[in-house]
Amino acid sequence: MKQITIITPPDRPGTLADIAECLGARGVNIVDIDATDDHAHGVILLQAEPYDEALRALADGGFHAMSEEVLVIRVKDEPGALAKVAARFREPGINIRAMRILRRDAGWTSVIVATDDNERARRLLTDCLVRCD
Repeated sequence: MKQITIITPPDRPGTLADIAECLGARGVNIVDIDATDDHAHGVILLQAEPYDEALRALADGGFHAMSEEVLVIRVKDEPGALAKVAARFREPGINIRAMRILRRDAGWTSVIVATDDNERARRLLTDCLVRCD
């Protein structure tokens, strides 16, 4: 699965509206969006369809958008489940760049994971990896 990361100026009211309007004007559907602002910069993570058109629209709109491949996993919704997943990366020395809960449902949690080596991470997560081909 691919994710778009947009770095924005801090404390700028209307940024999310500008991004949503930019994508909507090009017929792009926002599937998932997560936004944070730490007063140094804003970070917006999103999945959109069609993906390539979303990247073009954002670039044309003057947004600094980066494409990133992420893995989607499914684990039991219980204390320590994410710790067990994260611990798998310690020994092989794979850095987790991002981990985000997508959905919790019926005792299960879907999680996005981005690492500095997704190919090796994919092999470590075969038992819980969601196929998104």
